[in-house]
Amino acid sequence: MDGVGRIIRNMAVSAIILTVVRQSLAQDIELRAALDKLLADGEIVAAQAIVGRGETLQLNHAIGTTMPRGTQNADADTMFCIGSCSKPFASAVVMSLIEDGTLRLNVPIDRYMPAFGTLKIAGGGGSRAPTMSEVLSHRAGFFSQKKNMTPRQARYIRDFTLTLKESVEGIAAERLLAEPGAEYAYSGAGYCVAGRVAEVLSGMSFEQLLQTRLADPLKLTRTTFFPNRAEANIAAGGTLKNGMGTPSAATPHLTRPELSLPLIGGSLYSTAQDTARFAAAVAGQGRLASGQIMKPNTWQVWTSRPYSDGRYGFGWGLSVRNGKTIQVSHTGALAASRSSVVVNLENGAYGVVHYTIVMGRPGGRSAEPGARINKALAATMKRAAQR
Repeated sequence: MDGVGRIIRNMAVSAIILTVVRQSLAQDIELRAALDKLLADGEIVAAQAIVGRGETLQLNHAIGTTMPRGTQNADADTMFCIGSCSKPFASAVVMSLIEDGTLRLNVPIDRYMPAFGTLKIAGGGGSRAPTMSEVLSHRAGFFSQKKNMTPRQARYIRDFTLTLKESVEGIAAERLLAEPGAEYAYSGAGYCVAGRVAEVLSGMSFEQLLQTRLADPLKLTRTTFFPNRAEANIAAGGTLKNGMGTPSAATPHLTRPELSLPLIGGSLYSTAQDTARFAAAVAGQGRLASGQIMKPNTWQVWTSRPYSDGRYGFGWGLSVRNGKTIQVSHTGALAASRSSVVVNLENGAYGVVHYTIVMGRPGGRSAEPGARINKALAATMKRAAQR
């Protein structure tokens, strides 16, 4: 080959390499670019995002500040309240108790907590106690924040000065919406009950169970219901008042005088890095290189659909094809905190986004950026799975 030929060939190879590099970069930028624009437009205050497969991270991005107009930059160690994305963590703890024989999935919970043996149904009549299977899948009949929850009921899952015991005592005295098993009603109260049953049976607080059953095996160092009050690196988001964003006092860790309630299905704090390790263990049928949180047969139950007429399982939203769960996911929202977790069980890809917003923007919830973030997350995960 003459000199001109070599030059032409090298130029062609360089063009191919450049194209591959550009495509590789493009595979990461959907989610990164979406978050960067949302921050620039003032629609989010801070965010963390991770997309990966196994223990290999293909996107790891953190932006913003912990509070509106704040000086503390959000980084990989910033803790976010992950809202209802707490439920998969909580249900994993409960499943570990089922696996070791401490708890049974299909036994009415009044066997463990007699207060649930005298339940009444709204409109009259008594009811049996729900099973843990019904509690975890939102079919226990407990009151729902999505179905005209009363102020008294709201206090049991929003007053963070209560203890979990006090919260659940109040929940047990409320009438059920329906007979257990009869209908789906998304219920934060139900997850408080699940957590309290776990405490009673184990003799440990739910925080202790979380740490010993999940955090220690997976090496989650920044995941807790009770962040240190002196911790500065916690995202709070904000509330719009008089046109200005101020820190959202409704975020649990800012509770005064003291944060006491672990809202089992809604007030866990974590980082995207910790949550991604949990998601990787989910993709790995309950195991990471660092440790195991459940055996494959327990994982199979945990990720399966318990009711044929619904898409919610034991702490997860499920995507099912031909009777097989191909993806599990959850979103979360509490005060100014938002979160999304997606795990593809077919290809092992997972994605995590934690972010905070300024509440009270014109348009209310319809103006929130969740749909755009989730669309970008799905696109980035799809590309990551092709690598």
